Amino acid sequence: MEKVTMMTFFRNRMFLEGIALGSICGIIIGSIIAFTIGESSLGAIRRLINERLPGRNKVPFKYLSQ
Repeated sequence: MEKVTMMTFFRNRMFLEGIALGSICGIIIGSIIAFTIGESSLGAIRRLINERLPGRNKVPFKYLSQ
């Protein structure tokens, strides 16, 4: 029987392409998840600020009709 070493895997082009493609997909999916979590936390921060400062949540309706 032949002894398989780690260097054999890294010489295989298909293996290296799979690692590269998996890494790119992981970065894209991770970025989407991080963006989604960041957006939801920004909304929570805005809501907290609006609750703490009651004068900020009043909308001047006279400007909305323009």
